[in-house]
Amino acid sequence: MQLTALNALIGFTYLVTKDLAETLERKLGFVLKPEDKVIIRKLEEAFLSEFWQYIPANAVGVALSCDELSKSLEARMVGGPVVSLDRVYFPKADSYLDVTRLTDQKTGRVRIGPRPGAVPLEQQLAGISGPVVVADVGAYEGTTLLEICAAMQVSSIYLGVADKKALDRLSKQVPTLCLYTFDLCEWIELRDLFGIDGRIIPSNGNRRFMPYWENLPGWASVPQDAAPLCKRYNKELLALLEVYDLGLIGEVVAYGGAECNLG
Repeated sequence: MQLTALNALIGFTYLVTKDLAETLERKLGFVLKPEDKVIIRKLEEAFLSEFWQYIPANAVGVALSCDELSKSLEARMVGGPVVSLDRVYFPKADSYLDVTRLTDQKTGRVRIGPRPGAVPLEQQLAGISGPVVVADVGAYEGTTLLEICAAMQVSSIYLGVADKKALDRLSKQVPTLCLYTFDLCEWIELRDLFGIDGRIIPSNGNRRFMPYWENLPGWASVPQDAAPLCKRYNKELLALLEVYDLGLIGEVVAYGGAECNLG
């Protein structure tokens, strides 16, 4: 099997992918004004300038743009049809698998399952005939991708980012192309730190999630001291979005069972 890394970044890395505008539009259904997108990009950069102080001292902080990753992958992808696991990074895929990590609100235990409102994973897989190209934003361990690929006929995998061990694991099973490889300390999508996404809770259709500020040491490998920073920028983002339908974000709940107010 072939392993391809277009840009091998060696070093112990704390990776953040900047995806706020794309998440709001492609995942949550917002129709953002161009001027609001500009403000959101500035919020991302301002947040990161304060956030890097919290990452482990032996790690290098790296931030990558969702938009740039998406365009770079689309330009390199060959074959098809393309099945994606992420609507945020791949808005032009032929079909999608709506799968996510579901987290028990009280215990924190994680299992793979369908996104809220989606049909069971087995039913989703039954509608896909191979061979297909699988596209995903990245792989931290690679186990979820391998489980899914085992249930389909997959010709190749395209990734934006990956831990080098995960990429090696995947490439032994399926030809894999990855834009950036790292020795990952941690990988976080900015939407999780801003509280517009997080650990998804099993539900019967309503989107319910726990923001990462509920358990930053366990879910983001940074001290809980960073929670006020996340909440402050959450308030700034929500203030900007007040002219839109904030109900699209879903129900925010606390780790342990209690309701949790946005911000």
